[in-house]
Amino acid sequence: MRNVIVTLGVLVATAAGGRLPAAAEKIVTRGFSYAGFQPSEHPFQQPGQEYWVATTGDDANVGTADQPWKTLTHAAQTIQAGDVVTIWPGFYVFDGRFAPAGPNPDKKTVFRAADLSFRSGRVVISADEKFTSPTWSLADNVSIQGLWIGGDYANAHRQGGGSYSSRHSEIVGCTFFNSNGFAGGPAYNWLFQNNRMVHQGKGTHGHSMYMAGGIRHDLPWNSRNLRVLGNTIIAGEGYAFHCWHSPVSATIAGNFCSGNYWSIVLQGPNHSCHHNVFWKPRGNVGGADTEVVGFNGWLPARLRRFDHLIFGSPHPVWQRNMPPIRARQPIKSIYLLYDARIQGVPDDQHFLLSGQPWTGKLELPTSRAAAAAVPAAQEVVRQPDFFPRSGAEIDHAIEKISKYFRENNPRQISQDQSGHLEKLFEVLEVQYHTSSADYACFPPLAQDKDDGTYGKH
Repeated sequence: MRNVIVTLGVLVATAAGGRLPAAAEKIVTRGFSYAGFQPSEHPFQQPGQEYWVATTGDDANVGTADQPWKTLTHAAQTIQAGDVVTIWPGFYVFDGRFAPAGPNPDKKTVFRAADLSFRSGRVVISADEKFTSPTWSLADNVSIQGLWIGGDYANAHRQGGGSYSSRHSEIVGCTFFNSNGFAGGPAYNWLFQNNRMVHQGKGTHGHSMYMAGGIRHDLPWNSRNLRVLGNTIIAGEGYAFHCWHSPVSATIAGNFCSGNYWSIVLQGPNHSCHHNVFWKPRGNVGGADTEVVGFNGWLPARLRRFDHLIFGSPHPVWQRNMPPIRARQPIKSIYLLYDARIQGVPDDQHFLLSGQPWTGKLELPTSRAAAAAVPAAQEVVRQPDFFPRSGAEIDHAIEKISKYFRENNPRQISQDQSGHLEKLFEVLEVQYHTSSADYACFPPLAQDKDDGTYGKH
């Protein structure tokens, strides 16, 4: 079960005033209940019309549950703003343009899998029958839920990707695989929760998840209120989470990543970074052999929170000519695979996963050769409550997940009902339940002004 949830007992199924199949109703999983959710049974809103799509349908049908349409293209071109499209499991060809825009944040246009548990199969989307990864996009006030979007492994880091330059949009419980990463901005009041990304991103500057801001922190049209909660990113390129170009008030919580060149960059004011696992980055593959080799994070941000984090690199945070970690709330519970120091973290809040006393004396590697010469990390003995896994469990799950998406094409993925892949992803789930603070939306603030301490990329 996905753990980044709030127990509200509200299923997204209510968005259309209808019910989902019994298999999906039995379990509220993967974060489909969350604090910011507004069901369309709203006192000031009429619910949108619900339409259905199935691989066995016909676009000449009326789009009901017993007479579904056949293609997502027809559905996207036919529905009205604020309608709901419920999709039965199967493989679909679609360009990924999720539209039209909903009329307002309380009445989103929704594209959702009929079975959110994936037990009866998956809704898998590629751009064509050759399994090319689509280049998807979201209009304003659009929510996509439980969809699998990608191509075969030949597309990994080469084709497709996504763009989210929109307002009040949501991506919840989706899986993106074998493509370029996605990028966008400005984006406002945007939710990306309980998703998985495997083999995403392209090169040094093609990140798995690029959260671009704009030009300057104090401009009202810059990206703000980006909620990135409970996601898993594996074997990508560039950064796993790249939050740059002046976004404001992002919340990065409950996420796991491993295998990108680097794990996270977080620049700008009023961000929150907590309960994340930044496991083992690959380093700057293909880039210059400089001091930026192999670090987990680059964090020249002014933060609301910085706590309950795991860093799996011998160079956890790049801080050369950068300010120390700064946060309003106490900085605490920072767990390290290697005996390194993070400037700004109190000495008594560094903890080694090996269970050995922390000294902070490891010399940070500044080249590939130096990184390769660092002795292997000791076995994980101290397992934090929010991520009680051994190193062997983590590495095994990562290897098997990557192998699955290398060896299976989208049609095969759509037909897989074994549940084996879900169990592997469960190993990497951070045990954190979101709170209402994780969904907070901040207006432009005086503190958003650039204080000149962010450095250059």
